[in-house]
Amino acid sequence: MRPWLLLIAAALACAETPKLAEPYGSLVELAHATPPEFAADALLRLAESGKITDRDARRDLIEQAFTLAAGARFPVRLRGVPGTLVDTRSGFLSQAYDLKLDALSLESRAVQDMLRIDPAQARKLIQEIPPPVLAPLTCDDALFYDVADFYQAVGAIANSAFTDKERAKEEHVNFLLDYIGQATSGAQFLPLAQMIQSAGVTTEQREILWTKFNGMLASVSSDDRSLSALFVSAQQGPAGEMQDLVRKSLKSAGCPNDVGRSAVPVNLLPTVPAKSDTTPKLERYWQSAEAQRLLEDGKRLRIAADGRLLTEADRSAPEWQQRLADYLSALAAWGPAQEKSETDYYNEKCLVYIALVELIPPGPQRDKTLDAFVDFVSSSGLQQQSPAEWFLQANAMLERMRPLSNGDSGKVLETYERSGNPILALETSLEKTLGVKASAWTTGTN
Repeated sequence: MRPWLLLIAAALACAETPKLAEPYGSLVELAHATPPEFAADALLRLAESGKITDRDARRDLIEQAFTLAAGARFPVRLRGVPGTLVDTRSGFLSQAYDLKLDALSLESRAVQDMLRIDPAQARKLIQEIPPPVLAPLTCDDALFYDVADFYQAVGAIANSAFTDKERAKEEHVNFLLDYIGQATSGAQFLPLAQMIQSAGVTTEQREILWTKFNGMLASVSSDDRSLSALFVSAQQGPAGEMQDLVRKSLKSAGCPNDVGRSAVPVNLLPTVPAKSDTTPKLERYWQSAEAQRLLEDGKRLRIAADGRLLTEADRSAPEWQQRLADYLSALAAWGPAQEKSETDYYNEKCLVYIALVELIPPGPQRDKTLDAFVDFVSSSGLQQQSPAEWFLQANAMLERMRPLSNGDSGKVLETYERSGNPILALETSLEKTLGVKASAWTTGTN
C-alpha cells in the first residue's frame, strides 16, 4: 500500500465529484463515502456501464478508481488450494478474494478500462503499479497467489498502447522483457508464459521473450506452495509450452501430500515420498459444540425424520413455526466467544441466516429474519478489519435470493437500502441504476 496514493485518495474523496447527470453524480458521492476498494469498484462499474457517454468523464472516473484502489485492504489476490474450499476459514477467504477487491486486481482492471479510451494514459497507469511483492509461502498455507489479471493487463498494454514507430524500435518487446525480469515467484511463471503466448510480436521477437523467460526460470527459486499451484493451473493451459514450463520449474518438490493433489496428473508431479500428514493446515468450520448443534437443528428444519424435504406447507404448520422460534432464540444467544475467531463466528452465523431466509415461507417471520441478518452484518467489526471478507456474506444473500421468482432479491435490496450502512446502500444504488453486477471481473478465466 502506497502512503502517497492514500493521501491522494483521501483528497479525492473530499473533492468535487465529476459533473455527471443524476443519478450518476449521486452514485459517485455514495462511492466516496465507502472504503477504497468499494469506491474503486463502484467508479469502474459506472465507467464500464455504457451509461456515461462523455469520454473525459469516463477517464476521470477510471483515474479516480485507480488511485483509490491502492488503499484496498487486500494487496493482491489469493486463491484456495483445491480440495480445501468447503466449510473452512481459508475457503471463505478465497471466496472473498474472488470478488477481486484487492488493490492489484482493481488497478489492473482500471488499466484495461483506460486502454479502451486512452491507450497512452493506460500505459502510464500500469507503470505506476509496483511489481507484485509475493512473500514465499509454505505447504501449510491454504492460499496461493493469483496475479493473472495484472499480467493480462501488461500484455494488453504491449499489444495496444505502443505506436507503430515505437513497435518498429521494439519498445513493446523491451516493455515485456522488463516485466519478465522482475519476476520473483513461481506464482508469476504461468501468467508470464501466457502473456508471452498472447503477445502481438514476430516469431523472432517471441523467441527473445522465451529466452528471457527460461533464464528467469533458472534464476528464480520458488516456494513449494506456488509450485504446487502451478502444477494444478498448468492443466488448463496449452499442452506445449505449458507442460514444458512445468518440467523446467521443478526445482523443488512442491507439496506432495496436498489434499487436492489427486486432481493433478501423475506425470506432472515430481517423485518424492509422501509426507505422513496432509497439507495445507486448515481451520474447519462447525467444530464447536454450539455450532454443531445449530447445524444439526437447522437440518431438521429442512429435512423430515424420514429423509424427505419439508414442503412449504410443512413449514407453515404451527409445530414447525414453534421449532423455528426456538431455533431463532438459540441463534440469537450464539456468541463469538464460542468460536475460534470473530471471523469464523461471522461466516458461520451468516450462513445460518442465509439458509433461514431461503427456508422460511414468505411473510413477517422471513422479513424479521432478514432484518436480523442485516443488523448482524452491519454491526460486525469485520467490516473495518477485512472489508471484502465482510461483504462476501452480504453479497451471498443477494446471490442466493436472485434466482427466486417471488421478488425476494428486491426485498433484500430494500432492506439493505434502509440499513444505514454506506456499503450496502451503495450496492443497492448500483444495482438499481446499473443492473446486476457480474460475480467477478475477469479478462479471462476466473
